[in-house]
Amino acid sequence: MTVLTECETRLMAMYRQLTGNPQVKIFSAKPGQIIDEYGDAREVFEKISEWRGINLDPSLQRCFVRFSWFSCHWRIERAEGQLTGEFTIRHLLTSTNVEAPDIDWGDTPAERQLYSELRVIDHRPGSGTGAFAALRMNPDMPNPEVWFHDFRIGAFKMDIDYCDYLAALAITKGTSGWHYLFCDVSLRDREFRHIASRLEDMLTVFSEMFPECDYAPLRQRLDERLR
Repeated sequence: MTVLTECETRLMAMYRQLTGNPQVKIFSAKPGQIIDEYGDAREVFEKISEWRGINLDPSLQRCFVRFSWFSCHWRIERAEGQLTGEFTIRHLLTSTNVEAPDIDWGDTPAERQLYSELRVIDHRPGSGTGAFAALRMNPDMPNPEVWFHDFRIGAFKMDIDYCDYLAALAITKGTSGWHYLFCDVSLRDREFRHIASRLEDMLTVFSEMFPECDYAPLRQRLDERLR
């Protein structure tokens, strides 16, 4: 029997919280199949170095996930409103070899260079929004930046690394708009107000539904972005 890593265990626990709760409507879900043939974390990091010329910081191996395709698209309906969410995590080796979608974005050479370096780690095929999170990968960046791209608003650098991203995903469960808690934006601005309301609902509902999770740090982040 395959023994899950700490990060894989945390993600699977989140998956079961969603799929095992009668209050959550599941549109689609895949629990993720372990790909042993890609090797362990050390071997995969060596392959990325050989194939992409990028020597990732060994500290990132602590959150290495072997799932081939780990996803869930869900909705929670209540009298006061509804929450929706989605995530699709791919194996890191797959992500490093798949460029971001080809879109008309980037008005300057620096923006176009940035976009060419993005490698998608999480996206939302079921919702149809096209939003995705990506690692910015280049040889000068052993700990890649994490970026979130929203086709309606733009691209935003998140203030967390890859391991932090997976940890936050396990808590937020892919709720639409959760990424902005980790971006340098004001959720009081007009284009973000609906997102702020949704995140308020997430914290209220999730604190009740999933009391085993600590939502205090996310509440603090939301308050900071509403000032």
